[in-house]
Amino acid sequence: MIRFASLLAVFVPISSWAIDAQLSAIDYIGKMGQALQTLNYHGSLVYINDGRVESMQLIHKNDGEGEFERLVHLSGEPREVIRKNDVVTCYLPDSQSVLVGQRRFNNHLFAKLTTNLEQFAPNYGFLTVGKSRVAGKNAHIIEINPKDPYRYGYRLWIEETSNLLLKSELVNAQGEVLEQMMFTQIEIVDHIPEAMLKPAISGDSFTWHGDDEKSKNSLDIDRSWQVANLPSGFVISARYKQQMPNSTQPAEHVVISDGLASVSVYIEPFNAESQSFVGASRMGAVNIFGSVHDDHQVTVVGEVPMPTVEMIAQSLHYSPDSSAEQKAGQ
Repeated sequence: MIRFASLLAVFVPISSWAIDAQLSAIDYIGKMGQALQTLNYHGSLVYINDGRVESMQLIHKNDGEGEFERLVHLSGEPREVIRKNDVVTCYLPDSQSVLVGQRRFNNHLFAKLTTNLEQFAPNYGFLTVGKSRVAGKNAHIIEINPKDPYRYGYRLWIEETSNLLLKSELVNAQGEVLEQMMFTQIEIVDHIPEAMLKPAISGDSFTWHGDDEKSKNSLDIDRSWQVANLPSGFVISARYKQQMPNSTQPAEHVVISDGLASVSVYIEPFNAESQSFVGASRMGAVNIFGSVHDDHQVTVVGEVPMPTVEMIAQSLHYSPDSSAEQKAGQ
C-alpha cells in the first residue's frame, strides 16, 4: 500500500503537468492564429530550407475593413508578393511578368489552427515546452507532435505579449529541422502607411497573367480520380485545373490535407513527347513521388514524409462511376 501511494504521488503531478502544458499550448496557438491575421506589424525575417537562406521583408496590415500584406524577397531572385484579402499579385522583375490570382487557402500555415483545434487532436499532440528569446522578444515555445509517421512536427516560438509567431521549425521524426522561418527584427505598430504596401515596381510594362483560364476550366474538373487509401485525418479538400509548364493540356490538381499538412496531386495525360517520372525524389522538406496510372502521369508533392506521398500515389485510381455519382448528388 505504501509503495502504491508513493507511485500515485509521483504520477499524479506529472499527469496534471502534462494536461496543463497541453491546454496552455492550445491556448497560445489559438491566440497566435488571431494575431497573425489581425495585428499591424513589419519586420525582417530569414527562411532556411535545404541549406538555402533567404532574407525577406514582411509588412502586414489589418484595418478592420480588409487584410493586406507585402512580402519582399531581399536575396536570390527578386520578387514581391502583394496580397489584398484573397487577391494575390506576384511581381517577377527578372521575367518581366506579374501573376495575379485568388488565394485558394490560407498561406499563414498556423492561422488554420485558429478554428476547431479539436479536429487536430487525433493526429497531433500539443505541448508547451519552455521559453526563449527571438528578435529580442520573450517567447513561449510550443511543440506540435505528430502521432504517426505520415506527417511532420512543428516547433513554434510565440511572443508572450502580442502572441505573434516569431519563429517556426518543421521537424522530422528524428528531431531534425527541415525548414525554419525566423524574424530577426519585428515591430508591432498601431498603423501601417499605405506607401509601405505598394510594390517597388509598377509592373506597367510587364506581361500580366491571371487565372481566368483556371476558373474557365473549373467546370471541367474530372472527379473520377479517387484515392483508395489515405493516412488518418487526410481528406480531399479541393480540386482544380492547373496549367503545367511545357504542357498544352491542363492537369487535374487534387489537394489532400489533414487541416495542417497539405499534399498536391497532379494528374497529366501522356502524349507522344511525354516522359514518365516513376519513383521518389526530394527537395529539402518537400517529398515527391511519381507513378503512372491509366495512361496518365501522376505526381504527388508535399511537405510530408515520403511514406505519405508514396501511399497516395500508389492508391490513386480512376473510377468513372464515382464521378457520375457525385454529379448526380449535386
